[in-house]
Amino acid sequence: MITKRRALAAALALLVAATGAFAQAKYHIGIVTGTTSQSEDDLRGADAMIKEYGDVKNGGMIQHLTYPANFMAEQETTISQIVSLANDPLMKAIIMNQAVPGATEGFRRVREARPDILLLAGVPQEDPLVISSIADLVMRNDFVSAGYRVIWAAKQLGAKTFVHISFPRHMSVETLTRRRMIMEEACKDLGLKFVFETAPDPTSEVGVVGAQQFMLENVPVWVKK
Repeated sequence: MITKRRALAAALALLVAATGAFAQAKYHIGIVTGTTSQSEDDLRGADAMIKEYGDVKNGGMIQHLTYPANFMAEQETTISQIVSLANDPLMKAIIMNQAVPGATEGFRRVREARPDILLLAGVPQEDPLVISSIADLVMRNDFVSAGYRVIWAAKQLGAKTFVHISFPRHMSVETLTRRRMIMEEACKDLGLKFVFETAPDPTSEVGVVGAQQFMLENVPVWVKK
């Protein structure tokens, strides 16, 4: 399994290989990530790319934008951020990590206006078959096989019960739902008890702080149980 930051760097490396050496062409690369409140590692990955390749504002290659923290309720803003990158005539690629809801529509509008721009999606939260019909490259950690590997590792560590904690939005993501189903079957195969618990969505009205507080209050209760 690779980290999101490494996935972003790998996507950039693929882009560089596909378009040739930096000295041979002047072009810009757009990176769209979440904010620190939702996905700080994604944002820091973009910062690392700016440090290495420079910011467009200062004559470099990278233009970094963020989508809203409450991206589920502000998909139009997410779409607008993606599409705005196509206004740059030197823009030749857009990398979005994580590709939250709104990515597919944003990519579709960019594709209509600028078919020359490469579109790369990391960790898609929309239907993989739908976004892959628009994006040039879709990358994601192997969540499916993790459904078995995580349970196997828990068994090796001596676990008797495996608790899966999530919320409806994530359980609507096809790959995450499939992983949960594999986890449940793996528990049956390996002799562990599988328990599913629901937690608040940090993008809901309770926010990140409310979700954190819920976990702080309930994890000790679940451990005792």
